Amino acid sequence: MSHPVTVRLPESAAEELRLVARRERRSVSEIGARFIDEGLRQHRFPYIEFRSFNGERHACIKGALQVWQLIMVAKGYAGDVDKTAIHLDIKPEQVKAGLYYYENYPEEIDQALEENELGYERLKRLLPNMQMASAPIESGIEAV
Repeated sequence: MSHPVTVRLPESAAEELRLVARRERRSVSEIGARFIDEGLRQHRFPYIEFRSFNGERHACIKGALQVWQLIMVAKGYAGDVDKTAIHLDIKPEQVKAGLYYYENYPEEIDQALEENELGYERLKRLLPNMQMASAPIESGIEAV
């Protein structure tokens, strides 16, 4: 449920907001609400940033991968922070941030995981002989 809020912006910020809205073919209100929501999430989760992929916004670990990708790997290691960090070559703090974000926004991340799985299923239909493989990585942790 949305609530109307009045915000006064400097003219330059208002113009930038209008430009983004026009470029994305969305209303100024929709873009403003998204920016505020993302800004509040980034304030709450300092290791998280938002980036666009194919016209959609996704929560990402700063300077690294999308949160749903981290969660996919973490699930393969039963949520083990250290193994996930080694596998992804990121800091354990980044893994913890992704896991904490997932705890707070599970529907968002589960939807992205489901869409990824559907992508694999589509590929499998197109390439029936395709198989998923696992391979050991340097640390001796098996990657799936």
